[in-house]
Amino acid sequence: MAEKIAAYASSTYKADKISKSIGYGFATLARVIELYQKKPTRHSVGLSAVASQISYARYITRFTGIFESYEALKNNSWVYPDDDPLVRKIVTAQVYSMLLYYPLEHVSFVGFVAPKWFNVDAMKFCRQSCMAWGAYIVLDLYANHRRLNQLAQKEKALAAKTIDEKDPEAIAERDDAIAAIQKARQNLVINQWRNLLFLPNCIHWSTENGIMPEVLVQFLGFAEAVLGVWQTWPQ
Repeated sequence: MAEKIAAYASSTYKADKISKSIGYGFATLARVIELYQKKPTRHSVGLSAVASQISYARYITRFTGIFESYEALKNNSWVYPDDDPLVRKIVTAQVYSMLLYYPLEHVSFVGFVAPKWFNVDAMKFCRQSCMAWGAYIVLDLYANHRRLNQLAQKEKALAAKTIDEKDPEAIAERDDAIAAIQKARQNLVINQWRNLLFLPNCIHWSTENGIMPEVLVQFLGFAEAVLGVWQTWPQ
């Protein structure tokens, strides 16, 4: 188990998912303790402090995000091979939203950790970055919806295709194609659930006063983080 965790965490992208799970888990537990005790406690304050530092540390992993987004814009690396022309345009719009998101995140980070360095409203830039992120999420929900419909059509066509049921190779080829479709569908469905967990928090953080209680915000973040680890965990 230790070897599997070490191998998984060797990727910065995947290690961030573990950090996110821990951070949101601690923050959720802190809010639950405060609800139960009806006041902050030594434990809730400590958990919140650790969660806050993890959140700041995770900002660092986003410093290269703008380069990854530019690469995606240049090489269409976020486009799936079977994406239709409309989805390809949607993906391009997603890339532009991330090219806006990352600089806003960087400015807000500097505003939070070094408020006397530059005279910036960190919360304002943070809200704006969440708006850009929200655009990405909404676009992703629609793009994945179209992808799922396309997979359903492919699966239906394969099921209707006439093959020689006595030919083992033909049967194996069809079964492999259906299995690939089912695997792709599972991944897209998980992405949709993660987007649905992301979206309320994104809206919450995009507004000046928020729309949800903090315990729900942290729980949604924790649920998405755990789902993300499960999705990318080696089978």
